Order: sequence, then C-alpha cells, then structure tokens
Amino acid sequence: MSRARAGAVLGLSLAFAACAGSPPARPPLVPAAPGAAPAGAALAPDAPPTVDADVTFGSVDGITVLVRRMPGADFAAGQLYVRGGTRNWTAQNAGIEDIAFRVAAAGGTTSLDRSALSRSLAALGASLSGDAHNDFSGLYLKTPVSTWDGALPLLAGAFLSPALPPDEIELVRQQMLAELHHEQESAEDQLWTLERKQLFAGHPYANRSIGSLESVTSVAAGDVGPYLARLRETSRLVFVAVGDLDPSHVFDQVRQLFGALPRGSYVETLVQPLVFGSPRLSTLERKLPASYCESAFPAPRWSDPDWSTGLVTMSGYSWRLWQEVRTKRNLAYAVSAYINQNFATPFGAIEVTAVDPSAAMRVVLDEARRLQNEPMPDQELAGFKAVFLTGYLEAHETPDGQAATLADALLYAGDWHLARTLPDRVRAVTAADVQAYAKKYLGHLQAAVVGDPHRVDAAIFTSL
Repeated sequence: MSRARAGAVLGLSLAFAACAGSPPARPPLVPAAPGAAPAGAALAPDAPPTVDADVTFGSVDGITVLVRRMPGADFAAGQLYVRGGTRNWTAQNAGIEDIAFRVAAAGGTTSLDRSALSRSLAALGASLSGDAHNDFSGLYLKTPVSTWDGALPLLAGAFLSPALPPDEIELVRQQMLAELHHEQESAEDQLWTLERKQLFAGHPYANRSIGSLESVTSVAAGDVGPYLARLRETSRLVFVAVGDLDPSHVFDQVRQLFGALPRGSYVETLVQPLVFGSPRLSTLERKLPASYCESAFPAPRWSDPDWSTGLVTMSGYSWRLWQEVRTKRNLAYAVSAYINQNFATPFGAIEVTAVDPSAAMRVVLDEARRLQNEPMPDQELAGFKAVFLTGYLEAHETPDGQAATLADALLYAGDWHLARTLPDRVRAVTAADVQAYAKKYLGHLQAAVVGDPHRVDAAIFTSL
C-alpha cells in the first residue's frame, strides 16, 4: 500500500474489515488500463474538456487531467501520477523509483532547498509526499483551497526540478533497507514475501517497487536524477484535483506548469493476468507459537463486471470466517479474507494465524464450499452491502480520498466513471452473483505457511 495514499483509500478496505471483525493484514487498492494508440503513433491534439456533472475530464498537451469540484470544501487535493510502475525498472534497479519520488517530495528543489521547501509548505498549510507503486508512482499535495495557487507550483517543482541531495537519497535508501531487513524478522512479513514470490514468479510484479536488498544497495545517488528525468514525458502523466476549484483554472495551471515537457511515446499496456492451473503450497519453517497462513487466488480487474461482486463476496466470506473459525471454534488467533487491490492484476487472499493451521484451514475451506453451494440469505447479503457503502462513502468525505479513488479507477481500469458507479453496482449484487463468483474464482488456491510445517496437512491446503 502506498505510504502517502494509505489514509485516502483505507476507508474502502475498512468497509470490509468492519464486516470481518479482524482487518486484513494488507489494505487494498488498485492499478492501470490499456493504451489505445499503437507504439510510436502520434498523439492527437487536445480535445476540449468534457463536463460530466461535477467532474471535468480532458487532456492538456498529452497529460490526462481530471478535476472534481467540491463546492464549499476547505481543502483541495492535487495528485500527479506517472504511469509504468514495474515496467519502468528491472530486477537490478528495483527501488530506484521509490527513492526518486520520496526524495523529490522532501529534498527540496533547485530553487528551494529542503528547509525552504518545508517552510513554504508550512506557511501555506500544505503537505507534499511521494512514493512508487507496482503500476504507477505519484506526488500527492493537500492544501487549503485558499493557498492552492501557491502550493501547486511546489508540487510541480518537486517533479520538474528536484534538488535530489545525495544525503537525502542516502537517508531514504537506508530507510528502505531497514524496511527490507525487517521483512526477514517479522513472521507476517515473511509470509507476505513467501506468498508473493509464489504468486509472481516470472511476472513483472516480482520486481517490487521497494526493491530488494541487493537492488536498493546498488542504487547510487548519481543514478536517481537521470532515472527520474526519463519519466518526464506527458504521455505518462495523469493529474487529478479535487476541491472547491475552478476546473478551467486547474487546466490552465497544468498547461503552464507541465506543458513544456516532451510528449514522449509511452503507451499503457495491460499487465499479464495471474493464472494458476492447480493448487499449490509453499512452507517456511520457523519456530513460532502459531503458524501464519495465506491462500491466494486471481481476482477480476476493476473493469470486470465481477469486480463489485468480488468485493461483496469477500466481505461476507471474511465475516463468516471470523464467526466460524475464531468465535465459535476458537481455532485461530486471527482470520480474514479480502481482495488485494494494490495491483492492476489483483488477487484475493485468505489469512489465518493458528496453532493448528490444518484444523483452521479445514473450516476455512468448508466455508468457501458453502459459498459455492448455498445462496447467501438476502438479509445477510443486504448487511454486507450496507457496511461496504458506509465505509465507501466515509472514505469520500475528504478531497484526497476522492482524488485517490478517481485516480485508481482511471489508472487501473481506464475509466474514472467506475468510481462513481461502484456503489450502485454493489447494491445490484445478488445472492446468485455471489454464488457464481465463489464457484468461478475460489479455487486453485496458492497457499503459503510460515511456522511448523509438521502441523500442515498439504492435502487440506491444496483441496480447493
């Protein structure tokens, strides 16, 4: 999950965590859509922006721009995204883009050193952060509407002319190395790493945005500037603004601040889907009082008609697991099910922490089969949908929350309207939809266990 955007999109995942009683270990999110033009094709001139209720959408010199007006809002959010993610780096330099965006947001510019930038943001009541994701990177600005005109150039300066001081690069590099070392010490992070290695073997997502110990260690301060420079092309950029802002003014600002950049020839392409022909189990032996388990399966994309059904299904499944595994039988310390939306190719996950993992997993999989074989009662289904809608709407009370969700729909599915229509699609999910989803997706589970392998019955873990 993005460190900078976590607060903005966490409300979406909390809608399901509230159902589960135990929140997912990793909150969800989402990634990117296909480009329409073939590689090397000339970009068409900008068409006039289109206005759809409170959203103005268009392009400025190749930059995709979306502005949502919130009349009366005291704050505004401006978020600049750079497409590409794992397609921009290799196994050898993975982590460099995360370093670049973290340092760009905090290290000052060629006209304002880091102290001056910090003072300028503070004087405006604004905050600026940045990081990299699996499918895109970004700089995220939040500021009072009254200081928008003064704050937006600071975001532009961080992207166009960052100072990238070597000591700041080294500080961020060491912070990332500390995070990577911590992954080798925490059982939960070891599970996360083991499962992702299994899921993404041979896939672009194998090269994570945070990189590896080897790749981050090899990044030199002199590598960061040239790397960031090649991302400065308008065909890669998406700018989303939400607040009590005049859309035409925002479009003019984007043109003035970023319009001189070259268009480049970047074309967004779909990341290959996850496909598993059979269930599989990986184990990592550790002397622990309980074993940490995760089973994963491919999930539909944002643009798939099954997307909203999956959100409701996993919400209901998670709540049932909490009741059957944790409350009634006391077989697990923690149990949850959710869709991890941090990828253009998302996946569903079931997590269990138990002293007897096989006994817990037997119940977990029995509940999956119950979803497949029995329609969910209408009253139960209505409750899960209501909890989702409460969390979703709560997450949209802030400008940065709205900006993040609009960007997710645009970047992951190519259509910002999907953020607007998601509540209605959730309301329309039926018990038959849930049952069909469980039959179609809940299978060929890719399981990973960190703990005592002698207490793991492979026949149970690979039975679905």
